[in-house]
Amino acid sequence: MVEQSFRHGVSILPIICDSPMQIVVKVREYFGLHFHESIDLSQLPALLGISQYCLDLGFMQARGISLSQALQEFRLNKLFAALTDQPRQGLDHAIEACGLSQTKGVVALFEHAFGIEMPVFMLTCRRAADDRLFRQDHPHSTALVLPM
Repeated sequence: MVEQSFRHGVSILPIICDSPMQIVVKVREYFGLHFHESIDLSQLPALLGISQYCLDLGFMQARGISLSQALQEFRLNKLFAALTDQPRQGLDHAIEACGLSQTKGVVALFEHAFGIEMPVFMLTCRRAADDRLFRQDHPHSTALVLPM
């Protein structure tokens, strides 16, 4: 529990915050339910029942990043998972479904975050999906051996 005091005249009012990890868990649960929507981060403290001070402090202590960076990271991870699971859905559709349609330079952010160029990533995901389908249709190990 983090406690911070501020002087208001003569009295000191304590602000008691949940542990940083509890705050991160609350935020991640909220992001998990609403990542595809427009999220007004200024409303998050009231929605989670904590102060802006505790939210900012908890996130910086636990993750070392701001709340907006955490939301972007969460959404980029969702995009990675969506493209991995369904690589033929179309990049624009996946970006929109992950709540990133209003984010500038999504492809560049993705490439920076994951260290792979988007065309290479998409090709790899499509090949992996094809391999999974082939494996479903040909479950025996002999199907994986090329004839000589």
